[in-house]
Amino acid sequence: MLVITRKNGQKIMINDNIEITIVEAKNGVCKVAIKADKDVKIYREEIYLQIKLANLIGKNTNVSAVDSVSNLIKSGTVLNDKAGVSSSTGEEVVVDEENSKSTKSSIRINKKNVES
Repeated sequence: MLVITRKNGQKIMINDNIEITIVEAKNGVCKVAIKADKDVKIYREEIYLQIKLANLIGKNTNVSAVDSVSNLIKSGTVLNDKAGVSSSTGEEVVVDEENSKSTKSSIRINKKNVES
C-alpha cells in the first residue's frame, strides 16, 4: 500500500486514465474528486461490499438465504460491518477476506440459533 501526503488542490495520478484531486482536507475528513474514464467503476467501500455480497449470493440462489441477507442489508447490519445476524431466522452472514493483499472475498451463511 502506498501512503502519501497531499494538500488541498494536489493530485494523484493512477496510470493514464485516473486522476484523484484532494478537494478539501480538514478535521480528519478528506474530500476527494475522482476523474476517470466511464468504463472505470468507482465505488465507496460499503457500496462495493454490498455489490459483492449480492453477486456472490446470486451465484448460489437459495431463496431463504437471499431473503435473510436482503433483510440484513435493509436493516443496515451488513452496511459497514463484515458480519451480521438476522434475529428472525438465526442466520449469520460473514464476509471473509482471504488475506490482506487480496481483493477476493467469500460469503458464509451459517444457520444457528441466536439467543436474544
